[in-house]
Amino acid sequence: MAVVGIDLGTTNSLVSVWQDGNSVIIPNALGDRLTPSVVSVDEQGMVLVGKAAKDRLVTHPELTASQFKRLMGSAEKLNLGKRSYSAEELSALVLKQLKADAESYLGEPVDEAIISVPAYFNNNQRTATLNAARLADLKVERLINEPTAASLAYGIQETEEERRFIVVDLGGGTLDVSILEKFEDLLEVHATSGDSFLGGEDFTFAMVGAVCEKLGRERQSLTREERAHLYRLCDEAKKALAEQHEVQLSASIGGAVQEICFTRDDFGNCCDALLQRIRDPIERAVRDSGMGRDDFDEVILVGGASRMPLVRNFVGRLFGRIPSTTIDPDLVVAMGAAIQAALKQRNQSLRDTVLTDVCPFSLGIETARDLNKGHQAGFYHVIIPRNTVVPVSRVDRFYTVSDNQDMVKLMVYQGEQRLVRHNIEIGELQVSVPRNKASAEAVDVRFTYDINGVLEVQAEVVSNGARSHLVIQNTTTELDEAELALLLKEMERLKFHPREHSANIALLGEAERMWAEALGEERDYIEELIQLFEAAMDSQDVQRCDAVRDELEVRLGEIKDQRGHW
Repeated sequence: MAVVGIDLGTTNSLVSVWQDGNSVIIPNALGDRLTPSVVSVDEQGMVLVGKAAKDRLVTHPELTASQFKRLMGSAEKLNLGKRSYSAEELSALVLKQLKADAESYLGEPVDEAIISVPAYFNNNQRTATLNAARLADLKVERLINEPTAASLAYGIQETEEERRFIVVDLGGGTLDVSILEKFEDLLEVHATSGDSFLGGEDFTFAMVGAVCEKLGRERQSLTREERAHLYRLCDEAKKALAEQHEVQLSASIGGAVQEICFTRDDFGNCCDALLQRIRDPIERAVRDSGMGRDDFDEVILVGGASRMPLVRNFVGRLFGRIPSTTIDPDLVVAMGAAIQAALKQRNQSLRDTVLTDVCPFSLGIETARDLNKGHQAGFYHVIIPRNTVVPVSRVDRFYTVSDNQDMVKLMVYQGEQRLVRHNIEIGELQVSVPRNKASAEAVDVRFTYDINGVLEVQAEVVSNGARSHLVIQNTTTELDEAELALLLKEMERLKFHPREHSANIALLGEAERMWAEALGEERDYIEELIQLFEAAMDSQDVQRCDAVRDELEVRLGEIKDQRGHW
């Protein structure tokens, strides 16, 4: 049974498999290799995933969710119609769609996957990803960091030469930087850094702000539909600027169409602060690795947002060389995930390669210090420093701070700040200790961090050998079996359109989005086309529906050509 690789992205997601000595990106029901990471609920309560959902960001923004990868590991939920969804549930719906596409392509059940995650994902975010897989009925024994997957796709595991390289991965919502070294059959990560809230979406939002200024409008004054419309226009214009030096935008705001010209220079000016945010993680990773910018044999640039010339030029200037971009940046991570899946199955067409990785954040607990005014809490004691090779297990000993103390509360944090209030709390463990004088009782605290980025905490009271194991409380990512069973039942009650109807649903969504953006006679014309298509769908005559769908695609294409601009 095949093990697939999955790139669960902020903007798009992909599923892949190793076949006949190559990574193959599996197409979805529409024949596309990229499935938009968007979920929507229609008026009948049916769940839509992918392109059909993406077009509803303009027509039905209140019933549509996107960019939820950024919410993984948080308590925030998104309301779609009568139900609220966590980021795990929305991601699970995307994974279920990818799973169905893979099963259709392979002609067999798929129940196991390797899923890529940003290298800079924290413990909560990684656990949330594993939960999403469980909700999608996928077994995931291994998460692979996205830059590591990209390095596999570039054939790093096949080279005989020793090489050092840096991978800069700028996706739709996250930035990852990893420094790796290849020697013999070992691919070792030396350092990783990143920004979990920096990606192509931020460049689009920066452009939206600049366009609003040109239009003389405040972004807050726009309706939800107008903001969604303007976002789509800017996202398409951003992509066009990768090939052109300027674009013309036709924005329908306040019932009127306004035309503006937006150039590459305009785009560079509004994104300058974002480029500086790329610099900091790169410099931090290089510094942590103990290398210099001239020590790398190759600079690899991946991620869909790396297509932007200003990003490529910026990274090129940092290293004084042209970055490698020979593999499609949208596909490279999924291709690497398929290779890792094949390595897991010990596929004979691949050399066995040992992958090592590092802990992206320092991990530790809150401690108290004996100051002039007595003991003061709030200080961060690191047990596992960032960029420690994993899997790793470290132990430190801690002592009670007051007489007759009968309990030690271990507050677990991750981050790089001296005071815990500036770091991220990820768990709490209460340990009972015998009453005794201050400092007379000690607790050994062991942190174990595995290759999936999941942390386990064990505490042992030295005097009596009593042990405690961390059960994370007050977090949104730890699901017990009862909660999982309940969520699985709720997922089973959700209704999905049949996969074979995907093309019709997606085209209808595109037509409705174009209707929302049109005015006057053009809107009336699109309305007629939609009505003809809906009538054909209602007839359940497959041949008639296919013929009308083909005609609708032609007519919508003609309208796009007539518009001639974004």
